[in-house]
Amino acid sequence: MFLMITKFTATLSFVLFLLAPNAWAGEYTELESSLARINPDLKAASIELTPMFGIYDIVLTSGDRIYMSADGEFFFAGTMYQNSFGESLVNLTEQGSIKTRVVAMNSSAAQRAWVFPAIGEKKATITVFTDVDCYYCQKLHAEMPEINALGIEVRYLAFPRAGLGSSSYQVMVDSWCAENANEFLTEAKARSHDKQTPQASPKSCDNPVAAHYTLGQQIGVNGTPAIVLPSGELLPGYLPAKELAKSVGVL
Repeated sequence: MFLMITKFTATLSFVLFLLAPNAWAGEYTELESSLARINPDLKAASIELTPMFGIYDIVLTSGDRIYMSADGEFFFAGTMYQNSFGESLVNLTEQGSIKTRVVAMNSSAAQRAWVFPAIGEKKATITVFTDVDCYYCQKLHAEMPEINALGIEVRYLAFPRAGLGSSSYQVMVDSWCAENANEFLTEAKARSHDKQTPQASPKSCDNPVAAHYTLGQQIGVNGTPAIVLPSGELLPGYLPAKELAKSVGVL
């Protein structure tokens, strides 16, 4: 049976792609050397001690998570649970992912979003990674008036599934740079659904689309729509407006 120790109260925060991935500068040289032995391209975004004695939780810049011994000699991937006597089973991996998402949603990249405000009193806010070519993204967006009327603010972050440089990526860049970004995005989804020619591109501008996409990868988004709640919970996939409202405690 593993000895359980109290988790460090001062731990390293999740380090986003905008910051240097080795911000701790040599503090975990054994762990970083072990990552390099696995693959020279592997870099840690955050390193944090787990309740399991001598085992570290490492979130990679790719968004993947592994666990490694303090000397870097052993590692494993998968889900870690805490099974303390007299207590409920705890999914430590999901707890770590939730914390990572909360920090990510407060990053500067996530603050630059398309915002569809609640109508009347704002009762909840959700963040949705979206794509213009995704059927269920289009379906969710078609319910935006109902979602907003329920008091839910929707913040969109771009996640062009075809990748950076794709046609959907360019449409999302265009949407951000448009004079009325929300209207352009709404029209882009409708035109994509009806297989119409995309709108004319506005003048290019500084935009967060690539940053959104990278952020989504880092927190485990692999499809759209991906709905992130303020709690850090990730809801993968489409939910009808009323079910969505129930998920955020509005209904």
